[in-house]
Amino acid sequence: MKLENKTVLITGASSGIGQELALQLARRGNRLLLIARREKLLKELVATLALAEAPHLYFSCNVAEAASVEKVCRKILSDNLLPDVLIFNAGVGGMFDVENIDVDRFEHIFRVNFFSVIYFLRHLLPPIMERNSGMIAAVGSLAGTRGMPRSAPYASSKAAIRILLESLRIDLWKTKISVSLISPGFVKTPMTDKNNYHMPFLMTVEDAVKIIIRGLEKEKPEIHFPKRLSLIAKAGKMLPDKFYAGIMQGKK
Repeated sequence: MKLENKTVLITGASSGIGQELALQLARRGNRLLLIARREKLLKELVATLALAEAPHLYFSCNVAEAASVEKVCRKILSDNLLPDVLIFNAGVGGMFDVENIDVDRFEHIFRVNFFSVIYFLRHLLPPIMERNSGMIAAVGSLAGTRGMPRSAPYASSKAAIRILLESLRIDLWKTKISVSLISPGFVKTPMTDKNNYHMPFLMTVEDAVKIIIRGLEKEKPEIHFPKRLSLIAKAGKMLPDKFYAGIMQGKK
């Protein structure tokens, strides 16, 4: 699918990858439906976007709350704004302390990273299926390939997204709806700026989004980058479990 002159919904659009997706997709003539919690940032972003044939719209929404997502989806459908492309980008991270498990934090990460996608699909997927055309994409992570130290909530939420999209792809196989998983490594965004550890092969958000758009246009099942880190992550899947765990803890 050529990403030009389409209606594209982007969650987590107020900063990072979502913001850069908005900037680059707007320059291609797409009309954008931008979703995030911070209305002020969305309004400022829309003011900077290249114009499309129809005005870009933004919706303040807490994607971790099903009721908030339902309200936005009802507005989109009632105004005949059914998107051609859904890009679920909203995400949060955070370190995990195995000796002091914060259940509330764990649940919040899953609501934002995983269940928000379900909330949107519940309302938007049926009319997309009825139309029998469209694209569904979600931002996972190379961290969702195998378990990672101090990252249980984040990594497991991204692993769940991977399996969700793989399952959706099977269920939608005979339709004209494509499903793509976006699996980035480290991308310089406000989220990764909080990390206090080494991030190998760190990419600029501009380069990352160019790769994402190229992959979406080719309707790739998985868009994973950077190549070197992706190869390392995928090679790690072939290691025996105990050996892998020892390496990740520096014991071997």
